[in-house]
Amino acid sequence: MLDVPYEKLHFFREKLGISEDTFSALSPFQDIFIRSKDDFADYLYAFFDKIPETEMFLKHYEVPGFLRKAWANWFESLFRSAPDDSFLGFLWRIGLKHVEVNLDQRYTNLGFSIARQFCEHIIISEIPADRAQQVSSVINRLMDFCILVETHAYVAAHFGCNVEIVRGVADRVRNKITTIGGTINRLKRNINPKDPAYGVYETLISESAVCERMVADTRTFVEMSVRQPEIGPIDLEVLIAKVLDDLLRSDKFRSISTEIALEKAASVILGDIGEVEAMFHQLLLNGLEAADPGNPQLKISSRTDAVLPNRVQIEIFNTGLAIKKEETETLLAPFFSTKFYGTGFGLPIAELAARKNYGKMKLVSLPGKGTTVIVTLPSIAVP
Repeated sequence: MLDVPYEKLHFFREKLGISEDTFSALSPFQDIFIRSKDDFADYLYAFFDKIPETEMFLKHYEVPGFLRKAWANWFESLFRSAPDDSFLGFLWRIGLKHVEVNLDQRYTNLGFSIARQFCEHIIISEIPADRAQQVSSVINRLMDFCILVETHAYVAAHFGCNVEIVRGVADRVRNKITTIGGTINRLKRNINPKDPAYGVYETLISESAVCERMVADTRTFVEMSVRQPEIGPIDLEVLIAKVLDDLLRSDKFRSISTEIALEKAASVILGDIGEVEAMFHQLLLNGLEAADPGNPQLKISSRTDAVLPNRVQIEIFNTGLAIKKEETETLLAPFFSTKFYGTGFGLPIAELAARKNYGKMKLVSLPGKGTTVIVTLPSIAVP
């Protein structure tokens, strides 16, 4: 079971203005609500019994009558508990249980709406008019908080599970690829280079390397999609120089002319250092690989956005063949690649990193010149 994310739940609780003082507004009337807990459970059961999808769930739940008891217990806890960690853990475990039994989140949210309506009926009929608005406000915040906890549990459980599956599959596939590649290399060493089989072995080794990169890129993409970015200042010149230095160690890129031309006022951005570095790694690698062999050039420049002064535009230009207009969006889709050895994940990873760091990315075709990738990210103005 996933640990209770107390820090995030504390944040939700604080932003909704739920505290001990908030609960004190309910104290004089808690018995009025608590004595209606069984009526609430019956009311909720009758409501969901009329919906075909939830009726099946009610009729075939593992323990008959359990849900009525659980709903009554939850309803009572709203008015008897304080908003402490014990209460937060209780709500979190309920959210995880809904995921475990595969209950559609839309119906759990609907259930909170019905609970809200039930409480409003009690307020109208039994709470003094001069206190009704205050009590209603507290209950609305409690219901909103329950929905936030429920949604967070749903997202954490589903994405956490998916990421673990992808990690597991990636590790297993990578191990198999490593074994296959090693075996082919050993066979290749024992064969004459003039033998037709030698070329076949080289092709298999090349394909194995592509598969290995695809596994790594797939894992990076999935993990980045669920990770919360940690935003901080990033020196563009230092980061780009680091990434370029790593890439230019490869012999195949040493003939490429590279230029970095960053405006001083557009040299510091805001972002998650790991994700932004991954983005530049993919974009610079893509630019180096696409550069025209007859005139291999790569240029990285930056300037302050003309419309939004708190944004920086970074342009990465290469002299390769200009991309076709119809390919500008297709290239951002996973698995699509124009390169024989491409994984189809480089640009999608870069685009995802840009979006997650409050930016955007687009491809610009320059017929007869090459291609430019424009990334726009938040910045820190440098005097």
